[in-house]
Amino acid sequence: MRLLIVEQNPDMRLLYRIGLRNVPWEIREAGTMAEALEQVTAHHPDIVLIGEELPDGDPFELCAWIKSNPETRDIVVAITVYYMDGLIRRRSQEVEADACWLGPIPPRELPKRLEELYHQVRQAVAGGNNGSSNRPPQG
Repeated sequence: MRLLIVEQNPDMRLLYRIGLRNVPWEIREAGTMAEALEQVTAHHPDIVLIGEELPDGDPFELCAWIKSNPETRDIVVAITVYYMDGLIRRRSQEVEADACWLGPIPPRELPKRLEELYHQVRQAVAGGNNGSSNRPPQG
């Protein structure tokens, strides 16, 4: 599995790498939206985990770009936020995020959450559903 972690905070990226140290995945990182777009286009990850803030763009805009592009729309996208309300839930649904999680995610939980999300989305797609009505729970 190929994972792209998009997080402006290098300490959070380090924590996520620690949590993922025992998984046999190809893990790439981006600290900005521009770097993320470059990585998505060049390496087509299976999953993109996007942090709440980016210095050069909005995480929801990044998700919308991934999901609206025919070449990348099949990428599973999870956004982490530090505050969850109805507006954020609605926004994550509008941009077709596969999950919107309250963060930060404890590093030891990250591999399991990402793997479960990936398989849930793939099952929904394989079942003929585009995933929109069978989205994993938000939060």
